[in-house]
Amino acid sequence: MLRRVLIAAVPEGVITLERILMGHECTAVTTMSAAMEKLNAEGFDLIVAGLHFDDSQMFEFIREVKKSRKNADRPIICFCSRDTTMSRLVHESLEHSTKALGAWMYLAEHSYNVYQDPDAELRRIMERCFTEESRKDIQQQRVVIEKQRTELQKVRSLLQGQEWTPEMQEHLDGLQRDLELLLIDITRLHVAAKDEGASIIASRDLKDRVSNQVTTTENDMTSTESTQSATETRQTAGEDQLTAKEGIKKAEGRRKQRDTLERS
Repeated sequence: MLRRVLIAAVPEGVITLERILMGHECTAVTTMSAAMEKLNAEGFDLIVAGLHFDDSQMFEFIREVKKSRKNADRPIICFCSRDTTMSRLVHESLEHSTKALGAWMYLAEHSYNVYQDPDAELRRIMERCFTEESRKDIQQQRVVIEKQRTELQKVRSLLQGQEWTPEMQEHLDGLQRDLELLLIDITRLHVAAKDEGASIIASRDLKDRVSNQVTTTENDMTSTESTQSATETRQTAGEDQLTAKEGIKKAEGRRKQRDTLERS
């Protein structure tokens, strides 16, 4: 899937990152003023901030991203393309500091030069970030639908205590149509969640540094998805029970209506 990525880095860092992110729509900036213009004007799927961006303003840039209206909730990956003794010495501190400011990951290019294909390793890490964001969006949509289904069940349960009328049946038919639309959305989200989960399997099987840092989060997301599926199954069972009761009520109501007409 094509993603929109804002790269804020020194020129050599931009070249590296555009190569790694080949296939995505990358917008590169090398100054803070240019970065602010893009942040305020456009929305991105991912922000990549270089450690040495515009005279080492990476930390200030992260703060600006978090304050921006269009991109405050977008994931940020911090990246170091320059292999210096200082960057190696302070690698762990930089990682903790960038995460404290809200970054998803701090990556140093030299840490991956031991791999046969360093670009592929870094690309996999960034793709896992995209996948995590997609799974979050899917989970949030499922929460919204779960609430809507709960409200529909409450209304249908209340109607169980009222005498059947053709008007009530028309109302119930409308609620049933609403439910069917929600179930179509749930099916679509289930398929999307399955696809997103499958996309990280190969990456999890390979032992890179990032695996240990993101696997826990991914496991938590899988647990949440399982809980959501269980809740959705219970909701479906409740809906089936209501549908059965409504069928009985409908039959009884129409029988009474027919008897009344015959007596008159």
